[in-house]
Amino acid sequence: MSPFEFFFSFYGLLLGLSVAVLATGAARAFKHRRTRPVGWLTPLLAVFVALDIATFLEAAWVNYRALPVSYGLLVGGLVVAVVYFIAAALVFPDDSDRPAPLDEHF
Repeated sequence: MSPFEFFFSFYGLLLGLSVAVLATGAARAFKHRRTRPVGWLTPLLAVFVALDIATFLEAAWVNYRALPVSYGLLVGGLVVAVVYFIAAALVFPDDSDRPAPLDEHF
């Protein structure tokens, strides 16, 4: 395994968890659509965040090949991936939030 493959497996796993959080939130939202109307804004935000994650992952695949893998690159990738994870987690409300239409949550 090359250093780039090691870095990208770590980075891809973290960004993949962000997509999983989005998918889980969407499934939960559509499951409870009778008590909490879905609307348009929150699903469109989820699509935007998912496409942004895909775009960033593709850009990393193209641009990070030339960089030497170092501790700084791993920490930088970790910071970016955690920011995406937090953004993905905030798109859909938690079960503990008061029931309201998702457009109000947005």
